[in-house]
Amino acid sequence: MASVQCEMKDVQLTLEEKACLDEMIKQAERSLEPHELLAGALNNQTVGPLSIVATKIFAGQVVRNFPNPLCNLDGFAMSGTFATGVKAAVVYSAKNKAGVECGWLLAFNDTNNAVGVRVFAECGLKDKFRNINWAQVEQKLEKSGTIAKAHDLETGTSLYAGICGPTGKSAAGAVFLG
Repeated sequence: MASVQCEMKDVQLTLEEKACLDEMIKQAERSLEPHELLAGALNNQTVGPLSIVATKIFAGQVVRNFPNPLCNLDGFAMSGTFATGVKAAVVYSAKNKAGVECGWLLAFNDTNNAVGVRVFAECGLKDKFRNINWAQVEQKLEKSGTIAKAHDLETGTSLYAGICGPTGKSAAGAVFLG
């Protein structure tokens, strides 16, 4: 798991994004405890702290909560049974550089089924995340790859993320921008 050499699924990251994401995943990997199935490292590079708007746990249990607020660099962890694995999503909000309320959605999956390890990202105006269709998020997650990148032209927000590792012992990293 030392490098983000994961299934790209048509996602293009810059060299700087790849290097940052690789470091985030390494950090998550170092924090992975024996009883955890997934550890994550989150990096807030927006102008202010991100606050949680919504979370959804599809499978598994939270061991270390998603950071709230997410100010700079922080992490989370989940556990679950080998049969069910872990699958969850978090939505953060904050103002972008122009002072507009925005949202960032990060979803990840590490299950012992045909889906395996996956990550999904979406961002944009905060209103986009007011009534989240979690079934739709789950469908998008299951069709995604191990690297995700979202960019919203209207708000100038971005989110890129990756997840690597064998099923049942993965590390995820994500960088929030805007």
